[in-house]
Amino acid sequence: MDILIVETVPGEICAVRYRRERGTLLFQGAEHSPLDGSGDFTAACDELAVAGKREMRVVLSLGSASVFSREVELPIADRRKQREVLPLELKGETAIDADGLLFDALPLCNNRVLAVWGIEAELRQKIDAMAASGLEPEMVCCHMFHWDQLVSAAEDGPLALSDGCSLAVFSKGTPLMFRTLDQDDAVADIDRTLAMLELGTGIHVDRVFLHGKAARAGTAGKQSCRSFAVLPVTGAHAAAFPDRDTAVRFAGSWALAAASLHGEPVNFRHGRLAYMAGRERLRKKLRWTVSLVAILAALLVGETGLRYYFVKHDLASLDASIRQIYREVFPERKRAVDEVSELKAELRRLGDAAAGRSVLRILSDIAKAKGEDVSGIYEAEIDGGQVRLKGDARSFQAATDFRTRLAPLFASSEMGEVKSRPDGTVSFVFRGVLGEMAQ
Repeated sequence: MDILIVETVPGEICAVRYRRERGTLLFQGAEHSPLDGSGDFTAACDELAVAGKREMRVVLSLGSASVFSREVELPIADRRKQREVLPLELKGETAIDADGLLFDALPLCNNRVLAVWGIEAELRQKIDAMAASGLEPEMVCCHMFHWDQLVSAAEDGPLALSDGCSLAVFSKGTPLMFRTLDQDDAVADIDRTLAMLELGTGIHVDRVFLHGKAARAGTAGKQSCRSFAVLPVTGAHAAAFPDRDTAVRFAGSWALAAASLHGEPVNFRHGRLAYMAGRERLRKKLRWTVSLVAILAALLVGETGLRYYFVKHDLASLDASIRQIYREVFPERKRAVDEVSELKAELRRLGDAAAGRSVLRILSDIAKAKGEDVSGIYEAEIDGGQVRLKGDARSFQAATDFRTRLAPLFASSEMGEVKSRPDGTVSFVFRGVLGEMAQ
């Protein structure tokens, strides 16, 4: 994703592009568009309109002269609640009525809060102009409030940063104060500001790091009782740029881009100026997501319905097969309460011993003696020790051989009612009395 930082500086607009890759920012280039005497902001935005289909996050960085601030004491730590309280806290203390201002808050290192505000009408005018050029900003802020990204929390003692237009003082990486400078003599103004800070708080700042316009103008060479030097470039700041000079020149925009990714920057796009285009894009994306989820849900419901139908159909077929087997086994029973339970009960009863003989064992022995010559036994009756079988055989001799194979199981037996058929097969009736081997 690309991040476009649009800076409004005296006399021009500067658009700096960064690309976010794996959590880091890479400098992609910068474009400048001059502002004429009438301050034609819309025309300048048209010149900076970026063509291309890549998704881009636009941030408008206001000049320090367009932003106002004041230190206040608030017993509330939540930023959102601070925004709601500040209009009441500063009501009657601003040049313009608080209803026409938009507020934000920034915590300072002395347990105080910096109230930051801008004029709503001016902000709306800039936002509308950028939106008409296809560059509607997602955030509107000032990069001066996020120069803490350029200093390390491990810095020993307080230090100041300046771009020639603004001054920020930090103590161990935490902001202490912010001020707009007199651009005609920035060095003298810095000296006066830091002297007043020392008189008021006792904090002595002897190091001032310059970047942006101040570093290019050679401010570091002017006389002062303090140490002025070009901002050192290290870490992620150095990795984002191809060379040190470019990193120093665009340090402010990089700090704002980094804050927009990893922190909660000062932002005037809330409340009446809340950014809605992002929500609309998200809503359009969610429509496709919701549609896909609905299709997936419909497919899952359909699949579940089909599975239920097939399972129900299989169970109905199984129940019909069980009823058919039940009617074949118990033709005299007109109505069954539970076919499966009754069949299980009958099988258990057949497995129990009856008069010292196992019915299932007798039937198993008869089946083993049947052989291939006996086509089948379609009726078997066992009553105590009496056994009566009806079946078919391929021939009279086959029926006689079957009686011979059954002889060891019976004490006495006879093969009667042997009837021949035209195809040579015979039907027979076998009667016998069980012997000791069948006990």
